[in-house]
Amino acid sequence: MWPEEIIRSRWMYFTLRFGTVPIILLFYITASLHFSYTPDDTYIYLQYARNISDGNGFSFNAGEPTYGVTGPLWALLIAAGAAGGLDPYVVAKTLDLLFGGLAVIVALRLSLEILKDPLYALSACALVATDAWLLRWTGTGLETTLGVLLVLLTLFYVYKTDYGVASLSAALLTLVRPEGGLLFLLVQADNLINTRNWRLAFRVTLKSCAVYLVVIAPWLVFALLTFGKIIPNTMGAKTFTVYSLDSFLYVLRSEVSIILASQALALFLLLVGVVGALRRVPLRGVWIEVFPLTWPLALLLFYSILNIQVVSRYILLISPVLAIFGVWGVKKSTEFWKLRWQTSLGLLVGLVVISGIQNQVLYYLKIVPHLDGFVRGMEECLRPMAYELRKAGGSVLTPDIGLVGYVSRAKVYDTAGIISPEVKQSFQGLSYDEGMEQKAYRDVVQPDFIIDRFQQPGRLESEEFREVMNCQFPSLGLMIDRKVFYTLYIRGKS
Repeated sequence: MWPEEIIRSRWMYFTLRFGTVPIILLFYITASLHFSYTPDDTYIYLQYARNISDGNGFSFNAGEPTYGVTGPLWALLIAAGAAGGLDPYVVAKTLDLLFGGLAVIVALRLSLEILKDPLYALSACALVATDAWLLRWTGTGLETTLGVLLVLLTLFYVYKTDYGVASLSAALLTLVRPEGGLLFLLVQADNLINTRNWRLAFRVTLKSCAVYLVVIAPWLVFALLTFGKIIPNTMGAKTFTVYSLDSFLYVLRSEVSIILASQALALFLLLVGVVGALRRVPLRGVWIEVFPLTWPLALLLFYSILNIQVVSRYILLISPVLAIFGVWGVKKSTEFWKLRWQTSLGLLVGLVVISGIQNQVLYYLKIVPHLDGFVRGMEECLRPMAYELRKAGGSVLTPDIGLVGYVSRAKVYDTAGIISPEVKQSFQGLSYDEGMEQKAYRDVVQPDFIIDRFQQPGRLESEEFREVMNCQFPSLGLMIDRKVFYTLYIRGKS
């Protein structure tokens, strides 16, 4: 497509040969700006990893097994480092950064498979590396970047028609994010559609299923025998208690707003390319080329149907695919509408520049200030409360368990049902605020301490519970602009 003089030019040579170096450097430099940001969920993994390495079982409260993490493989990786004498916090952060960089590199390889052009592929890689949500979650110590890496690896091996390795990658993804089971089903669908010999397709499916089960079956058996379930408590904790059309639409709006915030132009160009493909390519040919797009569609529908309250790190499992296919949309527009190469190059540069500016503005003006405020809240608010609990001893009921449990080492009950599903059940039909005010938890737990989260401090002050300390949390969530106070209460003492 590109003129011979452009392909053989010196700037093209250096761009294609060394272009990934500044992309990776920019990715890591930008991610380092919020390295101190550690979400509460990270501390949940650290607590599990510490108990596993110390021989206290797969548990948050030592010796009390609970399925309170989304990705058991991530907890085990951190635990392996802790068992070797390393700080779990350092292990989690280091692995997260490593997998983030590898995800960008695999995005480049996948882009080459899809786009068949190194300049287009390098542009797609740049879009992935500058994605504001990927930057936000890289270095947090969570399983997010490993999940992104495994999604991209699975799709890469599907393009290679190596369904066995793709199934292996999907199985590992399932142990990091349960959504990996959905991607495994899509892999099998691609095999059945693309393999013209049905006997061969059936044999490949059997092999793929065997690979998948060999990886996940040991964990499923362990989970069933240990926890009595194979679905993590986090799935229930992230769903709305009452399913309705309003909640379905709310989830759908959340998904769309998160995508548009970082990949609006890429999504538009993707749709343009799909329209052109449907007009000029047989349906089977369209499936072969745009198979990865079935993953975003299936995942968004999955979240909506299950009523899951999505956040940006959930959508990050599909963001790189949308970025890559935004560039694919430029390439297809060039082919279908026979655009001049100068026009195609202009569209490509415009996509990278405009999308890059959009994501950098989102990152620096919205995300970084929120993360800085969150760090202050964790260090100046929840950490002092955790040290107070560590000094006093006893049990605590709290809506946010990670940092509190990891630092205090107290026995923890949570209102979200992550490690205490029975507490969430006692709140059935009630909001968090209603449940706390009505003391719906009393028939389940009698904690020595309560940490409450509300718009004002001291609302639970009574003869039964006395306030110990309170503080305002500067930035609880990116979209939460109201004041939020945490208050620590102690039972029966003034």
